[in-house]
Amino acid sequence: MDGYRAFEMRTGPYIPERHLGYGLLPELTASGGEVFSYPAELNEVDGMVIKCEGDKRDERGYRVSRIMPYGFGSYGEYFGLLADLADRYRESYPEVAEAIESLGTKMKLMNVKEDWSVVRYVGSQFDDDVIPHLTKGRCYYWPCSRENPVYEGVVDNEEFTSYMYPCDPESWEIVEDPTGMAARALAGEADTISVWVITPDMIVSGPEDCARLEPGGGVSDDAANR
Repeated sequence: MDGYRAFEMRTGPYIPERHLGYGLLPELTASGGEVFSYPAELNEVDGMVIKCEGDKRDERGYRVSRIMPYGFGSYGEYFGLLADLADRYRESYPEVAEAIESLGTKMKLMNVKEDWSVVRYVGSQFDDDVIPHLTKGRCYYWPCSRENPVYEGVVDNEEFTSYMYPCDPESWEIVEDPTGMAARALAGEADTISVWVITPDMIVSGPEDCARLEPGGGVSDDAANR
C-alpha cells in the first residue's frame, strides 16, 4: 500500500511498512485513530461550513469545530466526510463545496507519511512532563510534503497533529529523512520556535479564540452517519 491508497483505509493509523520498526504513534496503534497534518486555511473552510451548518457552542461557549480532523478513526473516514459535505453544498453553496474539495486535495498531499521524516528525540526538556509532550528515546514523525518540504512541527505524544518544537540538533537524531527536511531544519533553516519553555501567552484559552474539538469533528448527525 502507498500513501495515496491509504486515504481509502477505514481503520488507522496508517504507518508505512518501512516505518513499522520505529514504534511510531503507539497510542493510536493501541486505541485506533489517525493523525493529520493540515494547512492554516482549514480554519477558514471550517468557518464557511459553520455558516452553512449553524454555529454550535458547548456549555462553556466554545465554538465546536465541524471539520477539524480530531478523533477520526482513519483517513478514509475523514476524507469521506469532506466528500459528503462537498456534495451536500454543491448546488446550494458551490463556493463552499469548491473550498472543501481544494482543502481535501491539499491535505492529501500533506499526509503522505512516506514523505514524512522520522526523528528520534534524544533531549530531556519535556521528558516525563505531566503534559504529554515528548519522551526521550522515542521516534516521532515530522510531517511535510514533497511539494513543500519544510519543517511543520512534531507529532508529539498527543498524536493529534504537529506542534512546533525547537529544532535543536542536540535534541534530535534523524532516522529517516526522504526530503531532507529534517536535516535542513536541524541545520538552522527551519521557521520555528527557539525556546523549550511554554509560557501563558502561548496558550489560547478564550471561547472566541479557539474551537472545541469533538471526536469525529463534531459534525451534524446526518454528515457523521454517512
